[in-house]
Amino acid sequence: MRRAMALAAAVVLALSISASGAAAGPSARVNSFVGSFDMVDGSGHVVAHVVATLKEPTTSRLVPGTIDVYWAPYDVANPPFPFMPLDWPPVKESHAQLVSGFFGDEVDPTFGRIVSAGALGYLCDYTAPFNADCRPFGFVFQKRASDPAARKGIVGWAVPCDINNSNACAYTSWYPVGKGVVSLTYVGPTGG
Repeated sequence: MRRAMALAAAVVLALSISASGAAAGPSARVNSFVGSFDMVDGSGHVVAHVVATLKEPTTSRLVPGTIDVYWAPYDVANPPFPFMPLDWPPVKESHAQLVSGFFGDEVDPTFGRIVSAGALGYLCDYTAPFNADCRPFGFVFQKRASDPAARKGIVGWAVPCDINNSNACAYTSWYPVGKGVVSLTYVGPTGG
């Protein structure tokens, strides 16, 4: 039920962003990412459901957005949560406090043009009420031009991450996007 409501909210938000951008004309368009989607492993099993909204931070909107993750039920053979210490109880949800957001594109020799939206901040992992642990992290969504395995996009996680230097973050956990909705609008480099 939560996923259905999150998916519906993301669709409404994506449509409202698209409609407001179209009504205001091209000069009002800004970099943005909206998604409500399943994150899957290499064999297609759902690892988590991600709900994210990202825009570039501005002086009138300091926080670049939100990222919420609802992890799949714990399976000893294939634990869905990739960042926990082995002695921690299973993580059920993760919620972010974002410090910065970024957008960009590049040409990669393997994947062709890659358009990205991402954020840095603190990810708090909840195992039960009143039980959470927070850590610095990085999140990136990429649309890769020639990557059939990640047709809808791919998500990378850097945990831990130096949130003061995005170039120092190592994105070591990558997941294809499964069922759901994603909308990435890229008009130019972050800050431009």
